[in-house]
Amino acid sequence: MLSDAVDVIEPPQNSVMIGTGKGGVGKSTIAAHKAAWHAARGERTLLICVTSQDDDDLGIERFGRGIRPEGPSVLNGQGLYRSIHDRTPLLPVREVRPNLDVIPGGEAVGELLTLLTARMPVEGAQVVSALSRALAPIAPWYDQVVIDSAPEQDSLEQLALTAARWLFVPTRSDDTSIRGMRRIARNYKLVRQQMNPYLQVAGACLYGSNPSATQLHEEVRQEVFKELGPNTPMTGLVVGYREMPAVNARKKGLTFGEYAAMLPTSAKSYDVAAGRAARADVVPDSIRPLAHEMDLLNVEIDALCRKAPAS
Repeated sequence: MLSDAVDVIEPPQNSVMIGTGKGGVGKSTIAAHKAAWHAARGERTLLICVTSQDDDDLGIERFGRGIRPEGPSVLNGQGLYRSIHDRTPLLPVREVRPNLDVIPGGEAVGELLTLLTARMPVEGAQVVSALSRALAPIAPWYDQVVIDSAPEQDSLEQLALTAARWLFVPTRSDDTSIRGMRRIARNYKLVRQQMNPYLQVAGACLYGSNPSATQLHEEVRQEVFKELGPNTPMTGLVVGYREMPAVNARKKGLTFGEYAAMLPTSAKSYDVAAGRAARADVVPDSIRPLAHEMDLLNVEIDALCRKAPAS
């Protein structure tokens, strides 16, 4: 979609896009947890979900969390679509957690593809600055902005990259994840050259892998260097793959840390056997190390963003 020279809009100082060119690598989970982590530290934080997938890690739609703005619904990506369509400031769902506001993603985000394509003949490459322009009026309200990007289409990735100061790339070790990283690297270069010279690669991480598979990790590291550049920082932490606690936390609309906090009052397996509780009421012990690893990952991502060279 990018081709012509355009005016530059400087993104917020503390805005980071969590992105890669493939779904299912932990991107939305990392974005939601990073936003919640900053908010829990007392930083006013905005999470923008530029994805048409049904990502509701924080329980906004399923559990009615947060304060909706007055007027038409902003859920399921409708608010994001409407702001870009009407060229108006973003309207977040407020206080999804203390200090955390969210622009929800969802099905309506996919409709942006048609809108951007229709505007392209008149606006040229400037069309992908639409999110930057919708974010600019409210960006001063926030200490941190986290953008969860869509892996579905180049134009949506470019929309998100244009609004970010940093790019952080999670990946898994399989070939399709590596190819997805190749795609985000291509869009990163296009956006940095034509739309957003402030954009920097903050780093990358390996997500959902066996921490002891060190030889495999080194192979992935070399692929990261190949696609994102030889100086790309990699987090030292590898978040392990623990499917049951991760899925359970998401079903409850909780972060891993929030779910782990329920352990002291959790039902036990013998309660299930006695018919006093359902299996879903049992919080697995494996949530504790998963929550700890995610907190450590957030610390590393934050440090990498702070160390990223000024553009």
